[in-house]
Amino acid sequence: MFNQLFKSQSNIIYSKTKMKVTRREFFLKSAGAIVVASSSGIIGSVLTSCSDNSTNPVNTTTLSTIQGTVVNNEITIAIASSPIENKNTKALVKYNNGSGSILVEHNSDDTYKALSGICTHQNCTVSEFDGSNNVFVCPCHGSQFDLNGNVKQGPATTKLRSYNTRVENNSLIITL
Repeated sequence: MFNQLFKSQSNIIYSKTKMKVTRREFFLKSAGAIVVASSSGIIGSVLTSCSDNSTNPVNTTTLSTIQGTVVNNEITIAIASSPIENKNTKALVKYNNGSGSILVEHNSDDTYKALSGICTHQNCTVSEFDGSNNVFVCPCHGSQFDLNGNVKQGPATTKLRSYNTRVENNSLIITL
C-alpha cells in the first residue's frame, strides 16, 4: 500500500510541476500525506466513540411530551387527561418553544418529581425511559439517569438538576 501511495504521490507531484522531484520533496510530501491519511482514521474513531450507542438499553420508550408555559418562574400543568395523570407515569415537559425540558415522574406514593431534561454530557434532550432498569436515557450518547437524576451510565458525569413541585387545584406546578 505504501509503495502505491508513494508512486501515486510521486506521479501527482511530477505531473503538476512538470519537473523532476527531488527525493527530499517526495519524502516530505509523502510523509505529509501519510500523516493526514492516518490521523483522519484516528480523528474519525474519536468522533464516533462519543456517538457509539451500543451500550444503550434496548427497552427504551420515548416519553410522552407535554407543552408547558413559564409564568413567574413556574410551569403549571393540568394533571387531568395528561400523560402524568396516573401513578407510576413519566413525561417530558417542553417549554420556552422547546429550548427547555423537564422530566416529570408521578410516583407510586402519589407525589411528583421534576428533573432537568437536558443531559449534562452535551445538552441533548433526555427523551427516553428504560422501564426494565428504571432509568431516563439520553438518545444522543446513551447516558442514563436514575429517578433521582443520578448518573447510572456515562458519558455524562454530573447528575440532573431537580426542581421543586407542588400540586394545587389539580395542577402540577414546577418551580424553576
